[in-house]
Amino acid sequence: MKKYLPYILGLFLIILLIFIVLKNNETAGKKEISTFVSLRKEDKNPYGTYVAYNGLKRFFPNARFLTGTRGITDDTTLSQEAGNQLFISFVPQSTFYEYELDELMEFIDKGNNVFISCFQLGKEFERFIDARTSTRSLRSYPFADYGPDTMHLELDSIPLPKAYAASYPGVALEGYFVRTGRSTTRILGRGYEGRANFIQLKKGKGSLLIHLSPLSFSNYFLLYGNNMEYFNQVFSLIPAGTRTVIWDEYYRKRRSGNDDNKGWFGAIMKQKAFRSGILLALLLLLIFTLLEMRRRQRFIPHIEPPKNDTLDFVKTMGLLYYEKKDNTNLAHKMSAYFLEHLRSKYHIFSKELDAAFIKEVSDKSGADATLVSTIVYQIKQVYNEGVIADTDLIHLQTNIEKFYNSI
Repeated sequence: MKKYLPYILGLFLIILLIFIVLKNNETAGKKEISTFVSLRKEDKNPYGTYVAYNGLKRFFPNARFLTGTRGITDDTTLSQEAGNQLFISFVPQSTFYEYELDELMEFIDKGNNVFISCFQLGKEFERFIDARTSTRSLRSYPFADYGPDTMHLELDSIPLPKAYAASYPGVALEGYFVRTGRSTTRILGRGYEGRANFIQLKKGKGSLLIHLSPLSFSNYFLLYGNNMEYFNQVFSLIPAGTRTVIWDEYYRKRRSGNDDNKGWFGAIMKQKAFRSGILLALLLLLIFTLLEMRRRQRFIPHIEPPKNDTLDFVKTMGLLYYEKKDNTNLAHKMSAYFLEHLRSKYHIFSKELDAAFIKEVSDKSGADATLVSTIVYQIKQVYNEGVIADTDLIHLQTNIEKFYNSI
């Protein structure tokens, strides 16, 4: 089974890849609509602010449009010029510091207006204007692909000429005021469950406008039905004589210190399709790693150590001599081999086949002394008589075999 496992896994991967390719071909002709909430003035996707930016140009045809790329304290345009300016910022969360809010109030006090639209106002800003906010269904942010599928907004009749309501069938990512400073704040509009989402604070000759539903200024919302009228009603609160419009990009890009967003990767991982693709890639990588971990080289077969065929050779040669009936020559060779065996294995070099020789052989080999004595006697008989009968040759061979088998 282990032998075929890589082929089974490979077949599974091929089938999986074919399925993915076929699935992609089915959706190739369908252009997916981006749900990314960018709030960028150049973005023509549903949740960009291209329409709002160009709508302001039509609303204030004589105004000079600038892009704010610095903070309020560093922007010379904000600090040098006097009144009739509009600072507008679309951000996911307000990231103004306390000293910047002080500078912002001085800017308003000179006769300028500030329009801020965000989902979350931030703790610093809430303390500054004595208010408390909350948000609704921001789990999928920065993508507008999860949550209630309808957003409904209303504008109050005061100070506007008449009340106005607008809605769209898109996702309702929005915030609202839980509490406002009643003595300094005027509620201009409402959103979720009739709660305030648009307020105005007056300061000197100017005013601060805070709107907690940035998607109501998105391309999708403004191009749906007659919702452009909602845009016109909101910005009719800004004096028509505005000379300069500063579109903020600095605070839109700046992150909050307590932002829960884990960066662009964390934002993209909220997309189900992308997350599934990443998990599939990790799974394929894991399978590939497991396959590469297996042994590539075949197992080395067990090789038996070389056998000592000396005894077999001696037996073969003995049979050869026995068939030729050269008993004396065969007995001499058997005796010589026996003595050589004692010299090579037991280091017995005695030239005299006497009792001391017999005792040394018996002690070193562990063979029976009687058997050794018999073999020695037979060897002496061969060398002394020069002739040996078949029966005596067989006895010599038998005794030497007994010696070899006994050790």
